[in-house]
Amino acid sequence: MKVSVSKDFGNNRKPVLPLVPEPTALIKKEDLTQVNLLRDPTDPHSTKVKFAFKILKGGHSEAAREIIQQFVNVERGFTGLNSNNGLLRCQMIQQFACGSAPSGFNHNVPVQAVPARAELVATAQAAVNADDGTNAARRQRLDEHLAAMQALTNATILAEADGIQIVTAALRQLTTILLPTKILQRVKLHWRREARKPIEMGVRECHMHILRINLQEIPQLPPHFNATQMLSDDEIIDILLFGAPKSWQREMDRQGLDPLASAPHDVATFMECIEMSEDFDSDKKTTKVAPGKGKKMSGYNKGNSDADGSKHCMLHGNNNAHDASECKTLMAQAEKLKGDNGANQKGKGGNKSWKNKAKDDTNDPKKELVALIKKATEVIEKSELSAIEPVKKRKVNWHGEEEELCAPDAKLKEMDLKGESEDKKEEGELDLSTQEEVSDDVSV
Repeated sequence: MKVSVSKDFGNNRKPVLPLVPEPTALIKKEDLTQVNLLRDPTDPHSTKVKFAFKILKGGHSEAAREIIQQFVNVERGFTGLNSNNGLLRCQMIQQFACGSAPSGFNHNVPVQAVPARAELVATAQAAVNADDGTNAARRQRLDEHLAAMQALTNATILAEADGIQIVTAALRQLTTILLPTKILQRVKLHWRREARKPIEMGVRECHMHILRINLQEIPQLPPHFNATQMLSDDEIIDILLFGAPKSWQREMDRQGLDPLASAPHDVATFMECIEMSEDFDSDKKTTKVAPGKGKKMSGYNKGNSDADGSKHCMLHGNNNAHDASECKTLMAQAEKLKGDNGANQKGKGGNKSWKNKAKDDTNDPKKELVALIKKATEVIEKSELSAIEPVKKRKVNWHGEEEELCAPDAKLKEMDLKGESEDKKEEGELDLSTQEEVSDDVSV
């Protein structure tokens, strides 16, 4: 069977009654009403206490908790002023509400008064029908009472004993209209499946908030408006267990504690003991301490290959403090390399970048290979020149002048003869060879 779930189901929807009450906004003076409540409602001469609360305006813009509190304040005003009949309470509602709220209440009063009046008439008629007529005085009283019930109107019925129930029913119907639909189901669904204890909140405080909601707010919700719809002790314990970490539940199992066999107060006390022990635990993984500037990192932060840490850093190994993306040492090295690259690309004053052609040539693999080959060739040539034996000096009569030439000088001279004609070059070679023979004979 295919089951479709609404898009606002689960954590995507804001809870109707959150665990922590929202901060009270500043209320203007014209939005408040003030009454003097009696310390003892039955004694009109008892001490009076001033009580100011927000006027009930109505509208879905108000939060559910704020609407519930407004109706609680109205009931407190009825009790403190000793309003013991429905007519007085109906008149006071006109002072405690404004806008759409009194309009809705005034519409609900006649609606609730019609069945109440019909019930009173039916009860009086049943009493008349049950009388046997043997007592004329009693029969007359029953007939008069029946006539009075039939003469009741929507306004005069409020002064009767059932007038308070009519006003109360009209207020509850107004509450049902102003609050979200199926609010009781949504509140219990949130607390059973979604609510978790905030990490910064203690167990004791969380338990007190749950009790406040269960005792003060849930009984004021539709449809029953009584204590029968409150959360049981087992449900409160289940909410505490769901909102606590899994390690706390394992600790309960380790120590043999059955939560559902204990009272909610005992379970909260046990959890509070675990919470206090974790506060003094130095190995708590949720605690993250950043090393101060200019201080060396401790061995705990560095870590090693044998450390049983939840994080791993390429430089410091396994640890419980940081990973590679959070390592300040690696980040500093990266910034330094980034700065060096920027300095190489730009001038001192941040001017337009210039290119080093020689460096660019060496960066190219092909150009680098050519440069290496050229350099090796020069080294080989130098080594071959240095390995040649020195040539004996010869005396040569060069165009009538006697000079001492070595092999390199002679070679240069030969290069000078390239510009001459072929005939002269041959004659010069013959003359040179002849002179060399003569000089050799002379030297011998």
